[in-house]
Amino acid sequence: MRHLALIALGLCCMNLQASDGLSAAIEPAPADPVADAPARLIFSRDNNAPNACDVELYVNQQVVAKLGPGEHTSLDLPSGELSVAAAISPDGYCGGRGPDVAQSVILRPGETRQFAVTVEPEQVFLAPVLD
Repeated sequence: MRHLALIALGLCCMNLQASDGLSAAIEPAPADPVADAPARLIFSRDNNAPNACDVELYVNQQVVAKLGPGEHTSLDLPSGELSVAAAISPDGYCGGRGPDVAQSVILRPGETRQFAVTVEPEQVFLAPVLD
């Protein structure tokens, strides 16, 4: 009878230790993003531009940055739906005329998205960079 009591006590102690180990190994779920956390857009321009003209970046039809060949910028913006576009700058001899086509981007709170800015002789392209 004593042996059965000792075995039962030993099994209970082992069970308690096993449950302690499991609770320590379980990590809490990540917190949901804060509803008003800014999102980030990163724009990188290639070095292989056919000219040295700056490129203007537009968010919601407003110029937010200018990039020369090989430059990049990071913009913290409110989450939600935004319009993004790029065009050759009208400054100096470049004589750009503003963006032809805008792209719609939907950003979640705290999200970071990257775009590559590619310049061709008469056009500028924005392409999402996939991870």
